[in-house]
Amino acid sequence: MMQKNKAQLPVILPLTMDGIFKMYFERTKNLPQLRSFLKAYLGLADEDLRKIKVLNPGLPKANPTNKGFTVDLLLKTKTGNDIHIEMQTSNHPKFEERVQLCNARIAGEQIQVGEDYTQAKRTISLVITNYRIFRDTGSTHERILMRRENGEIFTRVQEINVVDLTRLEQEQDKEKQLWCKLFKAQTKEELEMLAKESEEMSQATEKLFELSADEQARAYALSRQISEFSQKVYEHEMRKAAKAEKEAARVKSRAEGHAQGHAEGYVQGQNEGRESEKIEIAKSMLLDNIPLAIISKHTGISIEELGNLK
Repeated sequence: MMQKNKAQLPVILPLTMDGIFKMYFERTKNLPQLRSFLKAYLGLADEDLRKIKVLNPGLPKANPTNKGFTVDLLLKTKTGNDIHIEMQTSNHPKFEERVQLCNARIAGEQIQVGEDYTQAKRTISLVITNYRIFRDTGSTHERILMRRENGEIFTRVQEINVVDLTRLEQEQDKEKQLWCKLFKAQTKEELEMLAKESEEMSQATEKLFELSADEQARAYALSRQISEFSQKVYEHEMRKAAKAEKEAARVKSRAEGHAQGHAEGYVQGQNEGRESEKIEIAKSMLLDNIPLAIISKHTGISIEELGNLK
């Protein structure tokens, strides 16, 4: 049956879409793939991963922390460690701060008032990006811990892991490389080639084929694509409107500048004309031997200036 479904699939649903990623890993029958994925990047013990509980199952995402953060996938392991996973393919401003604050909020919810802090378990964030956050690394995986200035680890209670899919070709760890290829796969042919790499990848790709044939998953993916397209159109129109408004303001300012320049030139010309007229009147009065004080009073020209004219 699955072979028939594979042949009929027009597209493979991408795991880089957060909702598809969530649907893939939260399925009970995909628990072996979730364990394998977490072990590859977080290095957790098999015993700790033997029992994993999804704390925010289902779509749409509806499990915000009490600070308003919404997470893609929130898990609790057998020993009580919290694992927060985010799929982020677009570079949003302050995304790093959001991840840090979300990790801290989840960690803070572990201990209730009056409880012993020694009971606190680890809070591990795993962020998968399709853009560069760190420019100086040569691998897909970066682990971030809280350290002192001398480099000594202060605490392991909080940890953030970043997986950069753009560095796939630089990844030396075979297992991590295969998972990155699975995340980036978009065609049936890519998955079939990946399935030949290992038995683990064969099972992982088979589960993605199954999800890609699921009507609910396909409906969700279509809805997301339409929503994202509409958002891009809206943002494009807003940028066009802002650009047009800026250009209109520039043209208006330029026109007002020209008008003001003409007006100032006219006023200046009028003033210069009146000054010239007063001087001619003053000259005529001087020729008639009228006292300087009287000429100054009627023309507004100072006695000193009249002396120069005389």
